[in-house]
Amino acid sequence: MKNLLALSLIILTNIFFVFGKDADTSLQRKYSFGAFNNYDLRNSSTNFIGTYRILNDAFNAFAEKNLNTGAANIAKGFFAFGTNYLTMLWSHEMGHYIRAKQVGGKFNIHNFGLPVPYTTATLPNDITLSNEAIFVTAGFEVNYLNIRSLQSEFIRQNGMWNEDLSLAFANRIMYPIYTSLIVPIDPEKKDVWINTAGDPVHYILPVFKLYSGNEVFIHDSLVNPKLVKFYNQSAIFGSVLNFFDPQFYREIGASFGKKSKNRKPFFLIGNYQNGWTYGTLFNASPLGYELYFQNYLHLNGSQFGLYLKYGRPFKNLGTGLKINDLLNYKSLKADLLAEFWDQDIFGKGVSMEVQGCWKFNNVIGINFTAGYKSKGYVLGKQLSGGPNIGLGITLFR
Repeated sequence: MKNLLALSLIILTNIFFVFGKDADTSLQRKYSFGAFNNYDLRNSSTNFIGTYRILNDAFNAFAEKNLNTGAANIAKGFFAFGTNYLTMLWSHEMGHYIRAKQVGGKFNIHNFGLPVPYTTATLPNDITLSNEAIFVTAGFEVNYLNIRSLQSEFIRQNGMWNEDLSLAFANRIMYPIYTSLIVPIDPEKKDVWINTAGDPVHYILPVFKLYSGNEVFIHDSLVNPKLVKFYNQSAIFGSVLNFFDPQFYREIGASFGKKSKNRKPFFLIGNYQNGWTYGTLFNASPLGYELYFQNYLHLNGSQFGLYLKYGRPFKNLGTGLKINDLLNYKSLKADLLAEFWDQDIFGKGVSMEVQGCWKFNNVIGINFTAGYKSKGYVLGKQLSGGPNIGLGITLFR
């Protein structure tokens, strides 16, 4: 009861402060597209976010110019919902497509039907449990890449358009909706783990098989209680963790509140120039579920990010440090991201990456990514060690 009361107070406090601080802000719109090596899931995330923005901005310009106010608002509502839903859904599906190629399989799209498409996968007969898990988790990984990318930009530029925050909200609720509405299951039932249904079950099964030595069932053919606990914890954290993120309520406000407002992030200490705030993130990985505590620190205009990560059932501890605009020379800007981990399967490892953009003018620039990671799991990247290279264009408006 005490825990429930504490949770309620935290949620109510966030709602009070965050919904009370809407404000207009001057932002520069950008559309980024790129190609990445090593089956990097940013091939889906980055490009779908850019496409989503172009579609909505083009429609907004058309609707405002050619439709009366009432008709424009109705049309905009339907269009925004459609592009939001389809971006969330197809970035998820393309994550599966990318990872299927990575593990030597094939992802088959049979139709583009609504509300969900019909897709299947053909995987190698000798696929390892880790590769099977990373294929299944790829959809959710893209969803969480979308959230992290949008939140980072939201705090970095001190605001964001409602459409973008709504997209972050849609990606957040994908996992909870999957486990509660799309494919609700009872993890204590044996048949659930024999005839698996839905991505949450499909990724948890190979992870637990590898972790437990394939002890899915115990005496009298009962489902292993540890597997039941693992599934239930994933479902709970995939939902509840969102409520501890103050920026989550900004996403709700953008999705269901007054559409004419651009919203700013909520800083718990100080303000945008000198302050601290945080975000929370749940991720489904080939090592099990992951919980992120993401800190954003601004000091006299300089911006730093620091995340702490905990995962289970495998030991999965990690941290990451990001310095925004470490290189800031005329039209060339670049960030530094360093990540470190200690994982049961892969041991200790590190990833270093430079991300930046070289602007030619006020309209177009080249974005680039260059780095290297050792063997291990990092959100959105390959399990093996190797370079991570990306190149693309960014349009500005």
